[in-house]
Amino acid sequence: MIDRNELSNLIIKYRRDLHQIPELGFLVYDTSAYVKNVLSQMDCQVESIVKTGLTAYFDFGHDQTVVFRADMDGLPINEESGADYASRHSGCMHACGHDGHMAIMLGFAHYVDDCRKSGGRLPFNVLLLFQPAEETIGGALKIMDTDLFEHYHARSIFGLHLWPNLSKGEIVTKPGPMMAKSTAVSIDFEGLSAHCGEPEKGKDALAAACRFVTDIYSYKELHVRERSILKFGKMVSGNVRNAISPYTHLDGTMRTFYDTTWLRLVSAMRTLSDEIYESYGVKVTVDVSKSHPAVNNSAELYERIKPGLSHLNFVELRKPVMIAEDFSFFEQKIPGVFFFLGTGSGVPLHSDNFDFDDSVLIDGVDLFATLIKNAGKSTSVTE
Repeated sequence: MIDRNELSNLIIKYRRDLHQIPELGFLVYDTSAYVKNVLSQMDCQVESIVKTGLTAYFDFGHDQTVVFRADMDGLPINEESGADYASRHSGCMHACGHDGHMAIMLGFAHYVDDCRKSGGRLPFNVLLLFQPAEETIGGALKIMDTDLFEHYHARSIFGLHLWPNLSKGEIVTKPGPMMAKSTAVSIDFEGLSAHCGEPEKGKDALAAACRFVTDIYSYKELHVRERSILKFGKMVSGNVRNAISPYTHLDGTMRTFYDTTWLRLVSAMRTLSDEIYESYGVKVTVDVSKSHPAVNNSAELYERIKPGLSHLNFVELRKPVMIAEDFSFFEQKIPGVFFFLGTGSGVPLHSDNFDFDDSVLIDGVDLFATLIKNAGKSTSVTE
């Protein structure tokens, strides 16, 4: 069996190789080929899923399977880290640690493979899920359209994310809401253009949009007590400086943890849309159709695995974070728990100089190895 130091060095190699070939969305062809080549050397069944994704199934002869997930895609960012393993793909970078997530999973694959080849036993079958298109709303949803979990009789799912603002090697999670529901908010204002010298002949979409932003921010501050975010970061309006704008578009984001909060904010925006029409004669259309649900960890599964985490550098998360993750879609299907693994770097996710000390990745393998041993003995698939 491969020893821990040798495995750590191998994981670091995987991470740095993958860091050099970042790709976007579902177009992770080089990445998928690399991962498949590593897995092909192991005693597992490797299959493609949703175009460029991969699954690796290790059969230990049980009725139920535990799933582990890693994301594969990078971001459209020019890397400025200066690392000797920096991206070779111009305009694309692993700025969110997905290279590290895949390397951890490949290291865990070695651990599981060694168990099989040495005649060791694990309490469940193991399914490794390498998911494309996490950075867009698409990858997890496409997988949810398959019968993957039913086919393998999946009982639970685990995943992790590298987290720069935690101490190196610190492992963190909590039961219940952990990461926010993220909703893309798009709002269109349709007015009527006129010369600024004759404003009474127009319907000012720009003024209506400014009023909308001011009023919805005020409403949220005064009436929404639950922790949440509603902010607009982009406005596009008008054609020329001396004509009333006939059209304005707002793009923003909403982050919530509970459906009641989400519904309150959406209802407020739609009520305000009617008021804007009455005041300005400008038609307002609110689109909140694109969203990730909140990462909501199974409390029962968490309590089952928590005692086994005592030998790790584990700390329970005090409050959820506002960042979103499409791992949440999987938790709507089967019980799951998501973790943060601290890198201690302090370099923000999605920055062009994102990097971390990759010796921490072996701690992720230790976590996954602990989870598969302590995922519980319940025979219920849906818990």
